[in-house]
Parts: sequence; structure tokens; C-alpha cells
Amino acid sequence: MGTLVLGLVAAGCGGSGGGGAAGDGDTLTVGVVADPGGLNPLTALNASAFMLNRFSYDGLLNIQPDGRVVSGVAEKWTSDLTTASFTLKRGVTCDDGTPLTASAIAAQYAYIAEPANASPMLGMIVPTGLTVSADDAAGTLTFKTPEPTPFLLRNAATLQLVCPSGMRAQGRLDHASDGTGPYRLTEAVPGDHFTFTKRQGYTWGPDGVDNARTPDRVVFKVIGNESTRTNLLLGGQLDVTTVVGPDRSRLAAAGIKSTAMQDPLGQLLFNEDPNRVTADPQVRRALVTAIDLRQLGAVATGGKGVRPTRLGTAMSPPCPTDSVTANLPTHDVDRAAEMLRTAGWKKSGGYWTKDGRQLSIAVPYPGLSGTQVVAAAELAVKQWKSFGVKVTLQPTTPATKVSTLMTGQWDVAWASLSLSTPDQMLPFYSGTKPPEGLNFGSVQNPEYERLTALAMAKPDTSGCAEWTAAEEELMKRIDVITFMDSNVPYFTRGYAFEVDGGGFLPTSLRRTDAR
Repeated sequence: MGTLVLGLVAAGCGGSGGGGAAGDGDTLTVGVVADPGGLNPLTALNASAFMLNRFSYDGLLNIQPDGRVVSGVAEKWTSDLTTASFTLKRGVTCDDGTPLTASAIAAQYAYIAEPANASPMLGMIVPTGLTVSADDAAGTLTFKTPEPTPFLLRNAATLQLVCPSGMRAQGRLDHASDGTGPYRLTEAVPGDHFTFTKRQGYTWGPDGVDNARTPDRVVFKVIGNESTRTNLLLGGQLDVTTVVGPDRSRLAAAGIKSTAMQDPLGQLLFNEDPNRVTADPQVRRALVTAIDLRQLGAVATGGKGVRPTRLGTAMSPPCPTDSVTANLPTHDVDRAAEMLRTAGWKKSGGYWTKDGRQLSIAVPYPGLSGTQVVAAAELAVKQWKSFGVKVTLQPTTPATKVSTLMTGQWDVAWASLSLSTPDQMLPFYSGTKPPEGLNFGSVQNPEYERLTALAMAKPDTSGCAEWTAAEEELMKRIDVITFMDSNVPYFTRGYAFEVDGGGFLPTSLRRTDAR
């Protein structure tokens, strides 16, 4: 996946279609903890939208859970550092039955590559300066980039392809689909539910899989209460849900099976704009040293989390070497106080002050990611206040997190980035800040930029040593800190499926006998 993940938690509610095998009126009911916001795949950055959209949209290629690159709408491909070629499968069609052509795909890439269109995908999934040529008769596409781009193929698996009519009327894509995926979005009621209906004749899924055995319909219901979701699953009114809090023990005791997905959860971003107090690296280091990151991670995951080893890439990262553990700050309140004193701060009236200014931070956090995450955020506030920092929590939803970060009116954000390749981090930790770019924290890290430039000159995983060193530089400078991944269990009664970093795979859904 290549999306901005800020607390992805799938949930379920409502009645299952029950009885009957797939293809005979079968309905799978699942859900999301909150409304995903606009579903337009050209603009949506949150993981909830990405998970729903993968039911309606394909990529040129696919990345399997084990990291292998396999076919998508393209059946053949080649690449080097600056070029990639794709041959499309014959017979791929859009929602309305029209064939998907090479020129239609080229038009979407050209739209994103045009800076005037201000696409958030430019520079992250679509390389800056990319040109695409198409030959409809041969069914081929050719990508060319002005600079080395080591993960051209993997990024091609991330972009969800929109059909021509959707490109012409992009406004409707927030609540309607226009893709080539295994399902069509047939009903969207924001804040309540989203219904996807299976398409007939779909044969171009990952590695050539079809959708013949998948459910006829998939309904995502919006419901926030985890205990309610648990009760519905236990009562047979729900087919699939994720439960990350204490209720998971009830499901395990009842013998409900689950498939786990590792997902970035505990990650702190820092706003380094000159007008923010966190522009000072000593202040950033003092803030993270003053709180117990291990304790916060344990609370946020109910003690069931996984220690991260990479920034933002949880499942099957192309570069698996640990860039995190040796660079995670150790909890030491006395040392944090010494850092602030060295930076010119003084303790007065129980709070740190400098030049008449109180040390005060605004902290956005995922307010709808479950009671455990809320409790962890509140614990961080308690520890900071005890240390002498004034804190203002700013709860966000999946639909508002990106816009909150874009405002720049924050200091430390609990906001996880989930990305499929390390080059996708570049817009977030270098380059242009909002509103023109995605460098939310106004980060300027020369060593990170030097190392990533070296890595970009090496194809695919041959640059992993440089990518790992670059991530370490971000951690050392406290531009970002990652301290806990969640181990998200997808509990299910009556279905089997595979999961990756973007949720469960639509074409892997299978009805089982167990209900």
C-alpha cells in the first residue's frame, strides 16, 4: 500500500446476508470505525478509503503479502532505474463495460504528473517529471523518469486506476466508483454504510485470480463501539470485524478465528516550522525522553503490540533491516530536564519557560482508534504535564487527520504513515511543505536527503543500506519517532481471507462452512 495511515481499524455492524454460498445471494458484512471521508482514489490519502477502494480499483501490478510482484491489469512488465514497460491483459473492462486502454491509464498518470493539478500522489507514488507513452493497438505503456526511480514497479502496484469517465467527472468519485476492480460501489451513505456488488466476468486479479468464489456483496458499516461489534460477531449478525481492545479475549474464548495484520500505530511526527517550539531539536528530544514510549505502546495496544523495525512499512517491507531499535530514545526524565536547561529553558511555577514563553504543545491524535489509543494519548499528556509541559489534545478522525496536519497548527502529532516503499517517504520528510506539498513537519534533514539521493540511484533493494541509514537519520534527529505497531486481528465467522498492509484482499475472500 501507499497511503497515509492514521489509525486504521476495521469494524463491522449490521446483519449478514447469511445462508447460501457465494454466488447465491451471499453478503459479507464488515465495517470501519469511522466514515472514511471522500473515496476519490485520486485524492484520498487515508487508509480507510484505500481499503474500501481496493474493492473497486485495480493497479497495474500487485504486491503479494509475501512481497512478490505479480500481475494486475498488466500481464508483463520490465523496468530499470528510469524506465518501465507494461503489456496490458486483454479483456479488462471498466464498471460500465468499456475496455480499459493503455491511453486511458496514460491519461491518469499524466494528470497526476501535471504539477498544476496539485495531486497528493505526485512525488509519492507517481515520480515527478514522469512521462508515459501508450500504444492501444499493442496494449503497451512505457514510463520514463528524468531521475533514477528505484521502485517504479512497486509504486505502479500502489496507484488505483480510474477509468476515463471517472477522470472526466472526478467529483462523483467521492461516493461512486469507476474502476476495473472485482466490485462496484453501488450504494454509499456517508456515516452509515457502503455497499459493493460483485462484477461478473472479472478475471484479471492478482496473479490472474478471478472473483467467482467471492461474496456477491460486501457491506461496510460504520460503527465506533468495539463492544457492540464484538456482540454482533458473537451473535452471528456480523461476518468480519477487527477488535484490538479487551473484547478480543471474549472472541478468543469463544473460539472465533482471526487473521492478524501488522500495522503502524505508535508514531510521533514533529512540526519543525520556525514558528513552532518543536523547531528546536533539543526540545524535540526532551519531549520524547520525558515520556515512556514503551508504556504508551503497551497501553495503546493492550500489551499485544509488536515492536517496529522500520518507519512506516509494517508488512513485507522491501528493506527489512532494523532502522528503529537502536535509535529509540530511552525514558529518562532527569536527562530530559537537562536537555531543556541546556537549550535555555527554566522551570518556573511547575512549567518550563523561556523568554517569557511557556513550553506548550498542541497534539493531534486519532480520537476514534479505540479506547486504548485514547488512554495512551491521555497518559502521554499526564507524563508531559508532570514534566512541566502544557498540552492541548486535538482528537481527529480518519477524514480530518490529513487536513489537520496540513494546517501546521500543531507541534507533536500522533499520526502513523504506512507506506509500501521507502522512497514514498520522501514527500513527507523532505521537499515542499503544505499546502503545496506533503512535508507536514517542515523537515529539513540534509543527511537524510544525501542518503536518499544515493539510494535513489540504485535499483530496487540494492539501495537498502542507504535507505536504512536514511531512516536512522530521521530517528536520530527526532524528525519522527516510531515506537509500536499494532497486531490487528481480523476476527471472522464463516469466511477465510488473506491480509496485507492495506487490510484484507478482496479476491481472497472465501465462504467456509464454519458459522
